[in-house]
Amino acid sequence: MSITEFLNSNGFYDFEGNSREVPGQMRDLIRLTTTPNINIMEIGFNAGHSAELFLKNNPSATLTSFDLGIHSYVPVAKSYIDATYSKRHLLFLGDSRVSVPEFVKDYPKMVFDVIFIDGGHDYEFASADIENCRRLANKDTIVIMDDTSYVDGPKKDYTIGPTRAWREYVESGKIIELGKVDYDSFRGMSWGKYVV
Repeated sequence: MSITEFLNSNGFYDFEGNSREVPGQMRDLIRLTTTPNINIMEIGFNAGHSAELFLKNNPSATLTSFDLGIHSYVPVAKSYIDATYSKRHLLFLGDSRVSVPEFVKDYPKMVFDVIFIDGGHDYEFASADIENCRRLANKDTIVIMDDTSYVDGPKKDYTIGPTRAWREYVESGKIIELGKVDYDSFRGMSWGKYVV
């Protein structure tokens, strides 16, 4: 049973957008996270779709997630992840602008191999997430920003903040961009490495 089927069986049918809706993004996320024994971090657990993707496709990976926890399906999704991928997932609830710096303070030597940022989509949130995650990275860490868009034409609100924050970090030399993809007019992703 998939996480979506499990959530449906518990009465949850409506979720925020997620990477499972975009086959090309799923392939790229799997490709970027299949190195054995990696430690992955994500901002934006939501209904657990990306968590399932990471843990299912890399049996030796561990995942630490940060999420606001505002949706009633979050604890149900967490219970599925814990039952299916025992002892491989941690979830910290709260505003990532607070919870990630607290995590850094509590675990000052922690470094992640991959960081997937899919949190708040306003510029202030996206920029804070990129900056705060930098303290959990080394020169080899892959950082992925979801919901970037480089296609011409109108933009969806949820792409404006992440795209601006990502561009600023690349242009300022704080991130070396390794790739970016627009999967359609309104869904894209960028990835690179921090300059640390």
